[in-house]
Amino acid sequence: MRLGWQQLTTGFFCRPIRRLPPCRRNWTRFRGRGVPWLFGLRGFHTAGITGPCLTQEGVEMDDPGPTLLLTRPEAQSTSFLADCERRLGRRIPTVISPVIDIIPVAEPPDLNEFATIVAASGNAVRQLGDILEGRIVLTVGEATATLARGFGARAKALGETAESFLEHVEEIGFPAIVCRGRHARCNLADRLSAQGVTTSDLVLYDQAPRPLSRAAHALLAGSLPVVAPVFSPRSAELLSRQAAAAPLIVLAISKAARAAWRGDAEFRVARHPTAESMCDLVVEAL
Repeated sequence: MRLGWQQLTTGFFCRPIRRLPPCRRNWTRFRGRGVPWLFGLRGFHTAGITGPCLTQEGVEMDDPGPTLLLTRPEAQSTSFLADCERRLGRRIPTVISPVIDIIPVAEPPDLNEFATIVAASGNAVRQLGDILEGRIVLTVGEATATLARGFGARAKALGETAESFLEHVEEIGFPAIVCRGRHARCNLADRLSAQGVTTSDLVLYDQAPRPLSRAAHALLAGSLPVVAPVFSPRSAELLSRQAAAAPLIVLAISKAARAAWRGDAEFRVARHPTAESMCDLVVEAL
């Protein structure tokens, strides 16, 4: 038996759905994929809004407020969004559209010849994975150290930035190897070698540019405010290339990320270069 749209929506979702007039049957995106309005189903985040939007209960909101645009890789964006929503105690209208793809470009060497592994980022830890078990890993950032411990490493963060990491050279056993991405503001291996620490440099992955989704383009072309956290100079520079008519509030994780932005926007810089401080900025902006 073939079912009509109204029968499907009222029967399958087990509740009546009020039909919207044509001018307000907008499209939204969920994590970069196109889906029609789903009338407040849990798990979907609204974006590309040109008129009143719906809450999770299907009630219209006269002022949807700013929309969050997250451009980190999807898993990291999803985790960050969950933290922000816990802090706010509500769902946040969001578009997830990564501006980079993490592409492996090298296999890790035999790490047994190194006394210390330096992980410059969480993505470096993810690329190394289980081979970190039982090894001494020094990281830039406590979040990266926590991630490395999840793979069984004996990990310690020497600083939240590359510069603060370099203030603790005496804690690094050598020979050491720095594992990082292709695009890095500070070449830790060169800086460590200059300070007398025998160090190899290994580029494990590339941060290749990725086009924004249609939903993200629609959001930036709209008239509602957009809150855009940027977690690195690379992502700031890539996002700032995009044309934007919407009022932009750029939340930068560091002064370096702020400096990498090209163009006009309202800027706020995190107190500390951590996801927690970035979450603070999101809460303040929303």
